[in-house]
Amino acid sequence: MITGRQGEILAKNFLIKKGYQIINVNYRCKLGEIDIIALKNNKICFVEVKTRNSLTFGKPFESVNYFKQNRIKKIAQYFLIFNYKYQNLNTRFDVISIYKPHGIKQTKIRFIPNAF
Repeated sequence: MITGRQGEILAKNFLIKKGYQIINVNYRCKLGEIDIIALKNNKICFVEVKTRNSLTFGKPFESVNYFKQNRIKKIAQYFLIFNYKYQNLNTRFDVISIYKPHGIKQTKIRFIPNAF
């Protein structure tokens, strides 16, 4: 069984292997939390990580609904207000979907850049 925290670690390592520079993990403010903030090719990427062990409630990425997307956008704006050096960069919102069913050794990672 894989937990959300383990999924975030897998996602972070996945991004590092893809050449991303990790700026922050589990960024928290009064509006909520963004799982990973990363930088690549002069773009700041706000990454939501969703982990599941079962598809009973749908695929992991499907849980990043309209309301979650809006919350992440507001948190990203908040982050940029207080981190001036990133304000002039293009922004992007990505989702990393991690699925590891019970009894299966292989973890499936789906990276969705520009998810919303």
